[in-house]
Amino acid sequence: MKIGRNIWLGVAALVLIGSFFMPNAVAGVTDARRLDNLVTIDAQSISYEKAPELSLTERIAIASSPNTEMLALKTGQVMGVETAGERAVRELSRFFREGPFEFFTDKCVIEDSAALFLIDTSDPSVSMIIWDFTIFDAAGNEAVVTIDDDTGIILKLIFRKGTRSSSLNTVPELGKADMSDDELNATATGLSKMMEAYYTAQVILGDYQFSGSFAYYRADMTGASAVIPMYGIVKATGFTMNERP
Repeated sequence: MKIGRNIWLGVAALVLIGSFFMPNAVAGVTDARRLDNLVTIDAQSISYEKAPELSLTERIAIASSPNTEMLALKTGQVMGVETAGERAVRELSRFFREGPFEFFTDKCVIEDSAALFLIDTSDPSVSMIIWDFTIFDAAGNEAVVTIDDDTGIILKLIFRKGTRSSSLNTVPELGKADMSDDELNATATGLSKMMEAYYTAQVILGDYQFSGSFAYYRADMTGASAVIPMYGIVKATGFTMNERP
């Protein structure tokens, strides 16, 4: 009887030890921060709950915030890499439908992809999964785009004109190396119209800081329930949106 009692005590101790060291997403993020390393894990192995209560403006804010921890995933929760890549190209086609810039989505090449699990460090209960893609079009234009795994909507974007050789018969017009303040203002206004059409929300351009051929801009996007600052850089050969310089 005494031996049986000792066995049960040993089993109980193992269960307690196992539960104490049970991995979870937050612990994984802490370890990654301490090691200054990005760990790749399976999305199915993390404790993740979709957050449909997050609005579009909140998703943009989290994805572009410097106060987030991230883990690299092998795949998303909703989309796999192939589906997410197709969705990214489709969303780029919508975004560039009108405005001062063009991205030709008929023949695109995806050069790089990554699924990332984000946690808001100011509120660890808030998390989401995003996809990052580097895509080139047939004209040699480059788009580094971040989309939401849940909705597929573009959250961040970097666009560069003609960064590689074109497979089209004509060489794309790269624009002037420098632009006047008025030209930069007009280009930024055109970019805001692209944002308005894509997000179906009002985008009001605010502060500008001109620096040679660059314009650092800030705009306010007014959604159904919130106003979120949109920011980036505009120049003759491209722009950034919500990507911190």
